[in-house]
Amino acid sequence: MTIQHALLQTTDKEWFDRFLRTGEACKSNTCRLGDSTCECYLTIDHALTMMYRGEGQPAVLLKPLKGRAVRFYNETEFERSREDTFILADGYKPRIVIVVNGRFPGPTITAREGQEVIVHVRNLMHTDSTTIHWHGLHQKKSPWSDGVAFVTQCPILPGQNYTYKFNAKPFGTSFYHAHIGDQRTMGLYGPLIIIPKPDQQISSPQVDNVFIAIIQDWNHDDDEDALYQKMLWGVYDSSGNLVTETKDPSGARYSRFKCHSGLINGRGRFYRSSTEHNEVPLTRFEVEQNEDYRFRVISAATLYPFRVFVEGHRPIYILASDGFEIGKTEVESFIIHPGERIDFLLNADEPLGTYLLVAETLEVYSENEYHAAEAIIHYKNADINPNPPKVTARTCDSSGSTCRVFNCPFEHFSSQQNRKCVSFNDVESNDPNSNANEVKSNKVKEMFFNFAFPGEAGYTPGSVNGHQFLPPTVAAYAQPGLVDYTCEAWNASTICECTYSVTIDIDNKDLVYQFVMTNIGGGAGWSHPVHLHGHSFYVMKMVFATYDSDGKLTQNGTQDNIDIICPDSKNFCSDAKWRNESWVEGNHPDLNWINPPQKDTIIIPTGGYVIIRFKADNPGVWFFHCHIDLHNTNGMGMIINESPKSQPKVPTNFPKCKSFETPGNINSALDHCCHRLMFFFCITFHLLWSYHIIL
Repeated sequence: MTIQHALLQTTDKEWFDRFLRTGEACKSNTCRLGDSTCECYLTIDHALTMMYRGEGQPAVLLKPLKGRAVRFYNETEFERSREDTFILADGYKPRIVIVVNGRFPGPTITAREGQEVIVHVRNLMHTDSTTIHWHGLHQKKSPWSDGVAFVTQCPILPGQNYTYKFNAKPFGTSFYHAHIGDQRTMGLYGPLIIIPKPDQQISSPQVDNVFIAIIQDWNHDDDEDALYQKMLWGVYDSSGNLVTETKDPSGARYSRFKCHSGLINGRGRFYRSSTEHNEVPLTRFEVEQNEDYRFRVISAATLYPFRVFVEGHRPIYILASDGFEIGKTEVESFIIHPGERIDFLLNADEPLGTYLLVAETLEVYSENEYHAAEAIIHYKNADINPNPPKVTARTCDSSGSTCRVFNCPFEHFSSQQNRKCVSFNDVESNDPNSNANEVKSNKVKEMFFNFAFPGEAGYTPGSVNGHQFLPPTVAAYAQPGLVDYTCEAWNASTICECTYSVTIDIDNKDLVYQFVMTNIGGGAGWSHPVHLHGHSFYVMKMVFATYDSDGKLTQNGTQDNIDIICPDSKNFCSDAKWRNESWVEGNHPDLNWINPPQKDTIIIPTGGYVIIRFKADNPGVWFFHCHIDLHNTNGMGMIINESPKSQPKVPTNFPKCKSFETPGNINSALDHCCHRLMFFFCITFHLLWSYHIIL
């Protein structure tokens, strides 16, 4: 029997088990240049960090020591090849994570542009359902494979398998991750790279001399459910004091998520002080002197943006964002927000040695703390220091371009720092698939969406235009007739919990839409990177609030006091419009028509707005949401129902789901009330009904 025949006769279970052993993902006879398909297998399960299970039960407890992971009790070392497979996180203590094929993060899936990607998913978690979203891929003609729980599919229950099929477009750096609850926070993510077709005029390298760095902010105390509850109800320190939200240099708030460490490819060091760390072995990238390298940087972060730079190497060069090529841009560093991907070019032209790739959180913290993700960049033929010290603090002089920082969430740093922010207003698309003329139209449909936390004191949930998103109880794409999209309790001065949806391009005319995404009003003040499923978009304009010379937000300097008016009496800004009426329906006077960059995820500046355009040419039900897990779970999302009359039918036997309620059961009606209305009113209704029954 030939190897080819043996491969064809292997069962799915055998494939799942094989890749669970090897930690890889895809069949070796697929995914290559010239193959029509790329077929992969992912097994989802739980595991503990700092435990080596390769020697049977009980597992070997590990600890970090001088840049190695050693046996806890006798400090003996392992072979480097074995150590590279260990799940370490920040080495603080054993903590539960979600692994993919036994790896944290999951293995890389690399496909070729235009291939049919087939991914079989097996859920071995004992109690948790899951789904997988293919972040950055448009899912044309396969919207049911987008992977959003209760939007495009039913969750994959424990013990179940599920197969995704989709086309590998567009090319570039993407990633896959869980899209139910906050499982991404627990580690359910991995790189997804689409290699472009040959002979395209794009930046290089693309295949050789390429590294992947996937970044996460890490809390080594709490799982995702505890983190969400603490975001809602507060975090207290050991003295019983309420911990306030962290802030960025401009004064904009983040959340109550405590970042202990940063991880690159699942590893990072916990700093007990501003200089003392716990010696965890870091991810290594091996480079040769005088070679150029492409780094594909992916943010799988829960909350925080990171400023990324390379020790001893500047400048670096931005090549692409969210998979789309932009003109080569020289910078000292760049900021990456949750859900974004940024490719940069490194010239390895420094003396032989060991350097650090560093991603520092953008939060402001005490002088005795340090929160950063780190990885080693090691020059071949040089002695390696497996436990390098913290990078020396960098200073920027006032001349040259080496102080340029790309993708700031604010307009500028403090004048004392001599750093210049470069935004997406300042770069141009260089992507062969970009064509801004496709969004030039005299019939633009304009819509405003405010991503914020408006509401009354004690009730300020995440929302879009004052709608706190309530997920359907069915798979909305496959069961559209069973979704209750009504939001009858909403008006501009109220907050409503409902399945918020906006229908666009009903008759499938490929209409051009202009979305004005805002972060304004009484519920503003937090950072919101927003992701649109099913599309990329052109960034036509980013507009910031106003800042003082120290880079701080000024009072009344937000855009609801400048370009935009919020007519509601409570300043929720759920029904915003242009202050200048001549700007309506796509007539903003300062849009960028010179090769605007393309993206699928972008930061909405605190107090500001972003204008995007796209053509409605992909019928489907697409989620549109803040990519901070905790904000999204709290309700900061919505559905874009695109061309419902033309949406392709789901495959035969596509799974469906729904709630089960006994007809006529009054308790069901009461529970439905509690699901949809404010807690106080539901409790009152329960009490009144109970009183009625007693009488």
